[in-house]
Amino acid sequence: MKKIRKTLSVILAAVFLISLFSVFVGAEQPSDVLAEKKEAAPFVLVHGLGGWGQYDEITEKMPYWGGGGGMTISDGNVVGLLEENGYEAYAASVSPVGSAWDRACELYAQLTGTVVDYGEAHSKENNHDRYGKSYVGKPLMGRDWDLTEPIHLVGHSFGGPTSRLFVSLLTYGDETEKAASGENVSGLFTGGHSKSVKSVTTLSGVHNGSQVANMIYDFPPSMYLIGLLMNSFGAVGSRGAIGDIGMGHFGLTPKEDGKRVPLSIGNIKNFVKVEDNAGYDLTIRGSRELNEKIRMSPDTYYYSYSGYITETNALGRQYNKAGCAPIFYGTCVAINMSEGKTFDGIEMTGDWVVNDGMVPLASALYPLDEADNAFSYEQAAENGSLEPGVWYYREPLYSMDHGDYCNAGSDYPDGYESFYLGMAETVER
Repeated sequence: MKKIRKTLSVILAAVFLISLFSVFVGAEQPSDVLAEKKEAAPFVLVHGLGGWGQYDEITEKMPYWGGGGGMTISDGNVVGLLEENGYEAYAASVSPVGSAWDRACELYAQLTGTVVDYGEAHSKENNHDRYGKSYVGKPLMGRDWDLTEPIHLVGHSFGGPTSRLFVSLLTYGDETEKAASGENVSGLFTGGHSKSVKSVTTLSGVHNGSQVANMIYDFPPSMYLIGLLMNSFGAVGSRGAIGDIGMGHFGLTPKEDGKRVPLSIGNIKNFVKVEDNAGYDLTIRGSRELNEKIRMSPDTYYYSYSGYITETNALGRQYNKAGCAPIFYGTCVAINMSEGKTFDGIEMTGDWVVNDGMVPLASALYPLDEADNAFSYEQAAENGSLEPGVWYYREPLYSMDHGDYCNAGSDYPDGYESFYLGMAETVER
């Protein structure tokens, strides 16, 4: 059994690496002709694990939001669709493998047109550089965000927890960072900006972790393999197919100057051991620890969309019925095989094994910490009782695999245009 687990862990790690570093053929972009601008808050899209955004060159050939996300190619482009219908929309480029904390810091710097500040206390605790890239003069929205202009956040997969943490820090700040940095503290950690984000919408968000992450992270050779490959790219001066892997502050990949970095076993070991990475945050225990740090903003609306591709067979176990992109075959089977087992104190039954090929439904609906504050969107909307500071989950969509939210036009019940424009209208209430 141990040999099977080890083999499965290596296979899952390989699937992750393929999704992160494979070379893809791009889809054509939609027209640059924009509709008359709506009086609506801008949409900022935050990608998931292994993703990319508008600062990455690959976006020109294949946008993460609509270009296929590494699965199948389509002509849809969510950013373009929203812009053509009068909305402002932007795609952030945070680290593909960074922790939720580090990604939130990068998102803040991109929006405000500042230098990435991971925090004095956080950086010392995790043995990496405090400062990262500079976005001075090149903010995400073309203007420095002053936190008074509200925005909407849309997070796919790990982009969901990243967005939630970002809003929590804007609202409540971080006392540890304020004490460590004094007057030199980043504006992300000062708090007092509860109205900066109008809504957070998560698409197959990994709010409570995934068994897949546990299978990879709890088999250390898998994480060392990932760290070695990233550092190898940095050592030969390559950025990988998707662009910047964003591990410069760990010394694994080139920093902003683009210079090669040495192949360092010490840096790889630190990346694995400190638990300041997406691999750990996506485990069930890592997500639980992350949720303990996140508080919902009283002025922000929270929505979640989820999907699943499995059904229950005659033996009462989950199996892949609806079909999914080939890249998720292995991970779907792995989650199905986890049924009856225990991961980080939680028995894998019910919605913990119903999944979209990467994330169990129990994780995508809402954070477990917010179970008493989570309600069906459809019921609440019918009763006219939608309020900020409350979690609203949409009815799960059958046959939607984990990549379909990126792969615009694939398995949406009414088409991707209807889905995304409906989402935009929902949050702009």
